[in-house]
Amino acid sequence: MNWIKTAVLAILGCAAASAATVYFTDTIANASGVLDGTIFTGQTVTFVLTGDTSTITSPSSGVYIDPGAATVSVSSVGSDIFTDSMDAFDVQSVHEAGIVDATISADLLDVVNSSFATYALNTSIGPLSGGSAGNSGISVYATVGGSFEFTSALNVDHPASFTATLAPEPGTLGLIGSGIGLLLIRRRAARRRYSEARSTSTPLLGAHRD
Repeated sequence: MNWIKTAVLAILGCAAASAATVYFTDTIANASGVLDGTIFTGQTVTFVLTGDTSTITSPSSGVYIDPGAATVSVSSVGSDIFTDSMDAFDVQSVHEAGIVDATISADLLDVVNSSFATYALNTSIGPLSGGSAGNSGISVYATVGGSFEFTSALNVDHPASFTATLAPEPGTLGLIGSGIGLLLIRRRAARRRYSEARSTSTPLLGAHRD
C-alpha cells in the first residue's frame, strides 16, 4: 500500500498550496474581567479568530496580519461575538502573536514566545505558552451582547497560550477524496487486467510435450 501513501502525500502537498481556513486561539487561565455585564474572577478566557491564509498581509518586514471574525468564551459565564474588526497578528521582532481589535487599535491578548520569531500565520502552530500582554484595565471591546474587558493583569507573571490550526477548504477536501478514489479505481482496474491476462495465458513451465 506504499503507492497509496505516496499518492496521498502528493495530493496533500497540492492542497497545502491552496487557501485554507485557519483558527487562531488565545487562552488565558485564572483571569478576571467583565463579559456583557457579568463580572468574573479566576476564570479561563478563550478567544478564537477565524481567518484565511489567502487574506494574510505583511504591512512591514516581519509583521503579519490576518483579519477575521472573533469570539470570546469565559468559563462558567458564557460566550459572545466581537463586533469590531479583529485581526490575528505576529510580530517576529518581539516574538509576539495574538489578537488585536483593529477598530480601536488595542491588543486583546498577546503571547510572547521565541517560536514567533519565524512564524507567519500561514501554518498550524502550538499550543505555545508564554507571558501575556494586552490592554488590561484600559480597553473595552464591543460584543453583540454588550462588551468584554479584562480587569486582571496581562504580563509575564500571567502566562497565556496561542494556537493556530489550519483546516482545508471544503473544495480541497473534495479534491483529496476524489483523487484517492480515482487512484483506487485505477489500481483495481490494473489488478483485474493482470488477473485476466494470467488466466488466459498458456503456462510454460511443466507444459506437456509430445
